[in-house]
Amino acid sequence: MTGPAGPRRRIVVVSTGGTIANTSTGRVGIDELLLDLSVHPDGARLLGATDTTIVEAFREGGAAFTPADWQTIAAAVGRAADDLEVDGIVVTHGTVSVEETAYYLHLTIPTAKPIVVTCAQRLHGSIGADGPRNLFDAIRVAGDPAAAGRGVLVALDELVHSARDVTKTSRRPGGFSSGSMGPLGSIEPDRVSLYRSPLRRHTRASEFAGKLAPLPRVDIVATYAGADGAAIDGFIAAGAAGIVVNGFAARGRPHPLQLPALSRATAAGVKIVLASRGGDGRIPGPPDEAYVTADSLTAQKARILLGLALTKTHDRAELQRIFAEY
Repeated sequence: MTGPAGPRRRIVVVSTGGTIANTSTGRVGIDELLLDLSVHPDGARLLGATDTTIVEAFREGGAAFTPADWQTIAAAVGRAADDLEVDGIVVTHGTVSVEETAYYLHLTIPTAKPIVVTCAQRLHGSIGADGPRNLFDAIRVAGDPAAAGRGVLVALDELVHSARDVTKTSRRPGGFSSGSMGPLGSIEPDRVSLYRSPLRRHTRASEFAGKLAPLPRVDIVATYAGADGAAIDGFIAAGAAGIVVNGFAARGRPHPLQLPALSRATAAGVKIVLASRGGDGRIPGPPDEAYVTADSLTAQKARILLGLALTKTHDRAELQRIFAEY
């Protein structure tokens, strides 16, 4: 594998924990992972041509993250992006919620610099561990000028995904997909090959860029045969400002038994967004003007966008405009 061409690049690695840093005896620092990379000739060449700085935000499993953790990570990434000497940022993360953190960063970090999130499906040091390769590739992508301006990227399994589109589909290497949107590019032995850019608003073009205030409570309700309004009423009582209904494909419709509770939620000022539990493809206009549709976002990403949108507006038409642009 050839080394990177061009001038020496300065990369900041923001580590948060996850399986990529986890071993059978506990999580290790990213410095140990980089040391392991340096033993391999390809890793030694890459690290020898890169100035790498580590910022440890915390060491947690991806399943434990909260919106407050997104803000901690975003603050660290933002500081790195503001440093004029930094060329790119890598964020190491757990797989189970990586798509949520990546999408939050995609909406809130005001920079054109490459931000590349990566993770691993297998423990560090285990047979067939994918973490070292994913970290190696993420550094390569973050150091590639062609990655600039494409929003937050997720790099793993030799593919580059947009944070907006990617989701975890299984526990195995290769268990990430961008659905019908597809990845943005691939990571080859000799170069990073990027073929397209996201057209929806992100990073510097986002109206939420640089705004890291606490988010209002937004919950997700599942739709299924026989689903009723008990969970919806519970979320209203808990103080939800918004509810995402993970409704039937392809229009995101809730179950008829959920409708009375959704009416109660709307009357209480709770904003309702319909997503498709099929997880792929745009939802056409809402069957009821009280609702907003999530476009092609999964429920977990619609929750993030709705939370950010509610810090600006509670107007249904404005909320629908936001979902049409992001």
